[in-house]
Amino acid sequence: MNKLITLAGCLCIILTSCKNNSPSNNITDVSYRGDTVFVSEQAAINSKIKLQAIELKSYSAEFYTTGTVKAISGQLAEIASLFDGRVTKSFVQLGQKVNVGTPLFELHSADFSEMVKDYFQSLQTKKTKELNLRRQKDLVKNGVGIVKELEEAETDYEVALKDYENAMANLRMLNIDPDKISMGQALKVVSPIAGEVVQASLVIGQYVKSDAVPLAIVADLSKVWVVAQVKEKNVGSIGKDDKVEIRCDADPEQLIIGHVSHISELLDEETRSVQVLVLCDNAERKLKQGMFTNIHFINSPKEAIVVPATALMQSGDDSYVLIQESPGKYVKRRVRATMVNGNEVLITSGLKVGDTIVAGGGIYLMEG
Repeated sequence: MNKLITLAGCLCIILTSCKNNSPSNNITDVSYRGDTVFVSEQAAINSKIKLQAIELKSYSAEFYTTGTVKAISGQLAEIASLFDGRVTKSFVQLGQKVNVGTPLFELHSADFSEMVKDYFQSLQTKKTKELNLRRQKDLVKNGVGIVKELEEAETDYEVALKDYENAMANLRMLNIDPDKISMGQALKVVSPIAGEVVQASLVIGQYVKSDAVPLAIVADLSKVWVVAQVKEKNVGSIGKDDKVEIRCDADPEQLIIGHVSHISELLDEETRSVQVLVLCDNAERKLKQGMFTNIHFINSPKEAIVVPATALMQSGDDSYVLIQESPGKYVKRRVRATMVNGNEVLITSGLKVGDTIVAGGGIYLMEG
């Protein structure tokens, strides 16, 4: 029993000693009123508080993330058949360079033949209605025509002209010159862009459906996008044209330099990230469509407010710092911050040059 009493006494002495050696936050030293903290002049924690005046400094933020290689919009075309039909010719092979309008394959299709037939019929009808309109105009002009018949001829011609223009537009949509087409002609499917044939699954005699997968893919991959997902906390530290270093698992030693091309205005609420497009030269084809990459963002040096990470406090989802309004008076101020590195944070809003903040020791001013 005596041993237990002695042990308890020692424990009390130790706890009392620790309490005496820690900064005192009793009501006479520190008090709180809303977001304001008051510290008495004689409080022991004054020696723990480190102040810093806010000023602009040059910095270059950097961070790492991952991305995926993607063709630039408009520089990759998946070419499928718009009609059911049979492939009768193939004009290209994998790796072949093509231009806009280069034939890729030929297709015999009943639906296409019907389209061509409709075009020639609309052309003939337009010519007939046009001749009738001219005749009615001449008759009225010479005083032997009937105005009502002229009006009907004008209406008939306008309808025929519209049908002809629609039929011609359907052909032009297929990159076909209506002046060079003939009845019974097979459909030549052409490339809508200049680039390289990166995929071709053409089999002569193959019957294809209009809803089938693409028969060929043409892409210009001399420049590509690397699509990066940048976390919300880092978005504020990057800007258009910032330098980006890219490496891929296929050749980790190969360094590829890109630049920020576009920063999305939309935030993915599930991942809390923003899509960033990085433009890269790819003349040597080191980057392949769909390839995963490691990305190192290094933004251009600029003047901004950067504070020690120890100055940033958290309250739920909010970040704040303590501003010294006067000696012994500190006020919480909400800020938006982005981590620059392990020791510093970039303040994007909430502080201005001339503010004095608690850069260290703020933990001693926390309530509770």
